[in-house]
Amino acid sequence: MSNNPPIFYLRKLNHQLFFKVLIVVLMNTEVAKSQHITDTLRIKTIEVFTNKIVKEDAGKTISKIDSISMIKALISSLSELIAQNTTIFIKDYGRGAMATASFRGTAPSHTQVIWNGINLNSPMLGMVDFSTIPVYFTDNVSLLHGSGSLSESSGALGGTIKLENSANWQNKFSGRLVTGIGSYGTQDEFFQVNGGNRIFQSQSRAFYNYSDNDFPFVNKLIANIDPQTGAYLYPTQRNENSQYKNYGFLQEFYFHPSERSFLTLRYWYQSNDRSLPRLLTNETAVNANINRQSDKAHRPVLEWKFYVTKGTLNVTLGSNIELTTYQLKTIVSGAADQIVTNSHSRSATYFIKAGYNYQFSDNLSLITNANITTNSVYSNNSPQNGISQEYDRQRKEHSASVQLSKSFNNQLSANLLVREDLINGRATPIIPSAGIEYHPFADKGYFLKGNLARNYHQPTLNDLYYIPGGNPLLKAEEGLMADLGNGYSGKIGKVNFHADLNGYCSGINNWIIWLPAPQGYWEPYNMKRVNTGGIELNIGVNGKLHRVSYHLNGNYTYSRSINRDDPRNWADESIGKQLPYIPRHSANILWNLSFADFHFTWSWTYYSERFATTSNDKTSTLNVLSPYFMNNIYLGKEILLNKSKFDLELKILNLFSEEYQTVLQYPMPQRNFSLLIRYNF
Repeated sequence: MSNNPPIFYLRKLNHQLFFKVLIVVLMNTEVAKSQHITDTLRIKTIEVFTNKIVKEDAGKTISKIDSISMIKALISSLSELIAQNTTIFIKDYGRGAMATASFRGTAPSHTQVIWNGINLNSPMLGMVDFSTIPVYFTDNVSLLHGSGSLSESSGALGGTIKLENSANWQNKFSGRLVTGIGSYGTQDEFFQVNGGNRIFQSQSRAFYNYSDNDFPFVNKLIANIDPQTGAYLYPTQRNENSQYKNYGFLQEFYFHPSERSFLTLRYWYQSNDRSLPRLLTNETAVNANINRQSDKAHRPVLEWKFYVTKGTLNVTLGSNIELTTYQLKTIVSGAADQIVTNSHSRSATYFIKAGYNYQFSDNLSLITNANITTNSVYSNNSPQNGISQEYDRQRKEHSASVQLSKSFNNQLSANLLVREDLINGRATPIIPSAGIEYHPFADKGYFLKGNLARNYHQPTLNDLYYIPGGNPLLKAEEGLMADLGNGYSGKIGKVNFHADLNGYCSGINNWIIWLPAPQGYWEPYNMKRVNTGGIELNIGVNGKLHRVSYHLNGNYTYSRSINRDDPRNWADESIGKQLPYIPRHSANILWNLSFADFHFTWSWTYYSERFATTSNDKTSTLNVLSPYFMNNIYLGKEILLNKSKFDLELKILNLFSEEYQTVLQYPMPQRNFSLLIRYNF
């Protein structure tokens, strides 16, 4: 593998970087001259850990990604942020390619992502491509583990990831500019400008991201044999035809006409255009089997909140419209491109939801929610010299929930939730959830909690109607989920610390899995039962030692997802085995140090082996993915210029050039670099 120094990867763009730095410095000079802000006081962020009882969250496992991790992943995709800072396993098909999530050992469709009230899960695929969501477009990321997600919706058998944005009502004018270059011809540009007063706020964000993505790698699935020694000779190849280009913008308007009323309007547009990496076993010419995918998304959302004496009324309406084009083609010199697959799809979700939170007293509250959602999918595949295959389907969903929360005293709280869904007018079984939280000691530093719930997940429209392979006879997935946990937080001197240990288990009936069919394509089936279970550990410490501020956060997960289906034939060896691509063990650590204007961050991630087959076969390297450790470091320097801040940061990713794959036969880069400039004004 290549061991070239950082300058080798950056030299093609060093002139561009020089001019970018020059432009930013000139901008800073002009802004500093033009601004006369006298009522702004800049202070460092203070993190406070507490176990105050919130009765509405009693028994639920909820975690939040801290501000330091958000800043470090500012120009990254949500997949990188989640993989490095949470207990969720990200299944990555390659740099710039699709990335899906496995939350608590479940399938990608069992993790729901909600952005300011909009469910980003595609009604066609049921899942979210985390590589297409920029961290830059969200302010807060929190995780609702397991049954804790039922307060948002049903169907998240693993959990829900909430992405939320907020306004700073004290802001008059501010902004941010981020520019960067990196290995393999990577360019990053991000821009944000905010303005307003105590009645109206506007936030505008935009980003552009491009990469040739042509990293070198050693292909150990293709080899020649040395005639003299008999040793295998593995070729060094490049990840060709894998470039990607992403851009988008987000506009937010916040209106506060009275003390009781808030109105928010958001619109997010994004375009993703990428060539998908080829398999390592592909030995065709470079101009053959080129996979190209283009995605466009439109996401408007309008939210109104009204506060009354003892309650809050919240109404949200919006849509998520996604357009996808996929082509598999071969380029032939002097002739038209040979298009093997030409697929177009349109998926749309339209919704309106209303909620009312009534506080009977400080110790008793009632939360009611209702929503109406319409999902539609049109999918067309026009193979070369073949018959066009398509489906056009809609599904209407109605949902209502009631949650009663009670604090019995300063130490004990509980909540009870009941949800009912209607799918195309047909009622699903009632979904109940009950949680309890207890603080046995007077200082409330230590707590015990538990939750028991039922959940219910509908098949996606692709599961039911995809051509070929859709199975309209599929049953919905359903099962029981249980959580039991405890934790402690406190402070010794200037050191804040917290630790949480949670155990979970669930039994899911009619689990949906796609398997090869005798006809030569894949079909979805219902597995009789899958049992999942495991533990989640989170530990955090932060404080200050002399002039050095430090922050340490770590996660560990043990996860089992066991097939308890009936054997499909006499040779079925999948019963009692771990489901494919779910690691038993995973862990991550984020360590940040800051001294004066310098900062250093080390990110470490570990995944145990994963199986590519339902039988967990280890007889071939094509059936198992080896464990791997990932190390990333960040070195930075802040420069304060009048009322603005200038930050230079060098990122070294995969520090020790680990050879790894998260999905079989999809290569990943070894050591690579990125140089960033952040400018806050």
